[in-house]
Amino acid sequence: MYIPQEQLNNLKKTLSAGKAVVIYGPRRCGKTTLIKKFLENCKKPYLFVNGEDIDVQQYLSSQSIIKLKNFVGENKLLVIDEAQKIPNIGLNLKLIVDNIKEIKIIATGSSAFDLVSTLGEPLT
Repeated sequence: MYIPQEQLNNLKKTLSAGKAVVIYGPRRCGKTTLIKKFLENCKKPYLFVNGEDIDVQQYLSSQSIIKLKNFVGENKLLVIDEAQKIPNIGLNLKLIVDNIKEIKIIATGSSAFDLVSTLGEPLT
């Protein structure tokens, strides 16, 4: 799938420490492809996970700051594909942003309704 440079530039420009960027749209529209293309040029350590993975769900649905910090580790970028599959994802992303210095987060989801309603409050 072709990803226009403009989309990559917009993502790079929007992404900043202490913030979460949410990318949502219908299945197979290129969200994961966009992220993978973006990560090809990422020079900082990152963690790419899929919200459909049961182990990822268990870690990222935990409201323990210690568990969340251990999960993220030394990574500076956390990328969560299919984030809407993770219980309490909005609250836990907020915990990560509020408690892990310099972390950047990208979350994707195939359902705007599910992801936005699950996120709850703004993550800024």
